[in-house]
Amino acid sequence: MKKTIFLIGIFLLIGLKINAQDLTCKDFKKGTFNTTVLDPVKLNWKIVRKGNEQTETIKEIPDEYKDLGYPTDPQYVKIEWINDCSYRAKYDDSKSELTESQKFINSVGGITTELIKIEGTCFYYKSTLKVGEEEQIIEGKMCKE
Repeated sequence: MKKTIFLIGIFLLIGLKINAQDLTCKDFKKGTFNTTVLDPVKLNWKIVRKGNEQTETIKEIPDEYKDLGYPTDPQYVKIEWINDCSYRAKYDDSKSELTESQKFINSVGGITTELIKIEGTCFYYKSTLKVGEEEQIIEGKMCKE
């Protein structure tokens, strides 16, 4: 009897695992996310994404970096989806005045981000800013709230 109940339990767990829905890139097109950028400065960001728009807010700027001009107000970004796992981001000048660096990023075509790997409710990404033949790359992890 105990053996039968044990086997039924095992089969139910296997069935649940097989039918569990894995997240895909599409699941990250909307929602609230947290990410940490480590280089050049460790910053924690909150991102609220709604399809083709996102709002980015720095959660906290370390004291030693407060004078470097990191934005404390929300930053508004337009997203152009290249495919389900890649997008190009440019700052939205219709919602706020852009800094010189944001204007420059927009002038070179924005920042391209590729979702590399999904683990649980998080994804690993690679963001690339191309300036002529040179590329600046930031890799990170973003988690859905």
